[in-house]
Amino acid sequence: MATAVRILKGPTVDGRLDDEVWKQAPAAGPLIQVVPVEGAEPSERTEFRVLYDDQALYIGVWCFDREPEKVLSREMARDGKVYEDDYITIALDTFHDQRNCYLFTVNPNGAKLDFLITNNTEANEDWDGIWDAAGSIDGEGWKVEIEFPFKSFSFDPANEVWGLNVERFIPRSNERARWSRPSPKLWSYNAAEAGDLIGLRDLKQGIGLEIIPYALARYRNDRAGDRDTVNFDGGGDARYRILPNLTASLSYNMDFAETEVDERRINLTRFPLFFPEKRDFFLEDSGIFRFGGLGTELLPFFSRRIGLAAGGEAVPIVLAGKLAGRLNGYSVGVIDTLVDAHDGLGERNALVLRASKDLFDQSSAGIIATHGDPNSEADSFLGSADFRFRTSELLGNNVLEASAFVLGSATEGAAGDDPFAFGGKVEMPNDLYWAKLQFYQVGEDFNAALGFVPRKGVRAYTSGLSYNPRPEGSEFIRQVFISYSNEHYTDLNGNLDTADHLFYPFYVNLHSGDEFFFNLDYHLDAPAEDFEISEGIVIPPGNYWWLNYKTGFKTASKRPADLAFDYTFGDFYEGRHDRYTLQGAARAGKYLAMRIGYTLERVWLPEGDFEVRLAWARLQASLSPRLQWFHLLQYDDLSNTLGYQSRVRWEFRPGANAFIVLNQSIDRNHGSLRWLQSELAMKVEVSFRF
Repeated sequence: MATAVRILKGPTVDGRLDDEVWKQAPAAGPLIQVVPVEGAEPSERTEFRVLYDDQALYIGVWCFDREPEKVLSREMARDGKVYEDDYITIALDTFHDQRNCYLFTVNPNGAKLDFLITNNTEANEDWDGIWDAAGSIDGEGWKVEIEFPFKSFSFDPANEVWGLNVERFIPRSNERARWSRPSPKLWSYNAAEAGDLIGLRDLKQGIGLEIIPYALARYRNDRAGDRDTVNFDGGGDARYRILPNLTASLSYNMDFAETEVDERRINLTRFPLFFPEKRDFFLEDSGIFRFGGLGTELLPFFSRRIGLAAGGEAVPIVLAGKLAGRLNGYSVGVIDTLVDAHDGLGERNALVLRASKDLFDQSSAGIIATHGDPNSEADSFLGSADFRFRTSELLGNNVLEASAFVLGSATEGAAGDDPFAFGGKVEMPNDLYWAKLQFYQVGEDFNAALGFVPRKGVRAYTSGLSYNPRPEGSEFIRQVFISYSNEHYTDLNGNLDTADHLFYPFYVNLHSGDEFFFNLDYHLDAPAEDFEISEGIVIPPGNYWWLNYKTGFKTASKRPADLAFDYTFGDFYEGRHDRYTLQGAARAGKYLAMRIGYTLERVWLPEGDFEVRLAWARLQASLSPRLQWFHLLQYDDLSNTLGYQSRVRWEFRPGANAFIVLNQSIDRNHGSLRWLQSELAMKVEVSFRF
């Protein structure tokens, strides 16, 4: 238990923790080692204190270190690789419901990383809250000072107890220590395992209104069409907290100029790839809309379907409204959007409704419904229900998770008698062992117009088992993973479509943070019709079994430079296949970092041979935790295009950002470089909260 102390005025957030007000709060702790030795005293002492005034909650953490010159502090970018440095993680369960929490990570530079955690399992890492942090290194070790404005949180002012957990990571010894429930079976983001933060009284959220206008200037040069365009635009969002934990949002002329482009990937399968959502409007409260527990294998609602044309081009979202929150044990969410005319279609509406009821300690049951299809004239409806069970007290302190769901769809003008999907999963994600059983079926006529369903007319059977011992007394080995998993996909008549048997004889994590692995992958693909795997090369129907081998390593990121490499080789359909993947990173202190990646796929088939290359490079220049300049360069020889994005982000105060984004596309199809398109955008957005 930790106690928060009310003060008249909060400290200056500079990372030094030398304000007199910190002496008014009692020191909380200690932290207990999670790894390498569960329950042991940490190698370095940590303590923290909590203060609050009318405006914000303040947390100060003293990370004592007898060798402060060895403290790692290289990242300065928001949402960067903070976890590769020394860092502190703080979990805040503001409703004390032991299910959902905010998660914040800070390194000695004051670089920030934040997440929304839903149902103790699902992390929304793309969410960005409004909060402030600063850090410093001195002769005692390092310190971090954090300010959490109450207007940034949903909470019940009548509740005087919040859930709290604090975790510290020391990279040079690869050591984690935690305040509450320091077990490697659990994580700091499990709100059910948090300790209590008491003493919070008379908290104020203001009137709950936030207005976020933006202004945008954009220049676009289309070399293929030989035209230049310049336009100025504006819009914004407004949010109003109707109740302490229920918020209404309205967005006009939604814009995503500052969003990072998708990473390119190589796909040698018959099935589509999943690319995550990156737009803030849809990321906020996205955990409420999560469904079924299958991850990305079957999603009744996938927000990227809204605002993207069938070919992947962005389509303006004229107006969007959202209502989301939690009420008396219920989670509710509604999203309604109006998408601009495109591809010969008029303006289209898309509606999503989600409701779930908390059950037991960490379980829930709910429904979800969607209506509309932004890329079709036909109306489409989907309705579904799910049940999710979780406990972290199975046979002591083991975790058990289970889920079940059923879905049905109806599409205007569509024929068919099997528009249904259903399934379930049981999983035990524990430290010493992991086990999973999963099944689902998708009908031939099931249509999730606002969802992500990579296969129809399929039954999927999945299982897995992993044994993960931590050898006691080993000088080098931290943990060994020995695992087997399999996937079988059949059509609705029971005929195999694809199968996969993956066996890891070993995957070794060392105390140093280095990793080594080797696996065998026995795979089946049984296409019922021709499919083109590369330009001019067609795989005929048949049953193809093949065996692949894969080996690789990853060096610890605590070093000034790190490297990851893997090599896959073996059969492929009726031929052979090799894949080399190399990734590396180098850091010049905290101001400059570079990451590169290269993948080479080489395939030899009776129908023909081909190679596919994918290369990328990221350069990050950081002048401060609030000002960064990012560069992303990508090339693949499937499209034979070079893509470049340059992004400057300046957070000139918490909640206020300026962006300069340059996107360029270059064609290499004719043996020489040819500019296709250039776009330069400048955007400013500012949050005003009342």
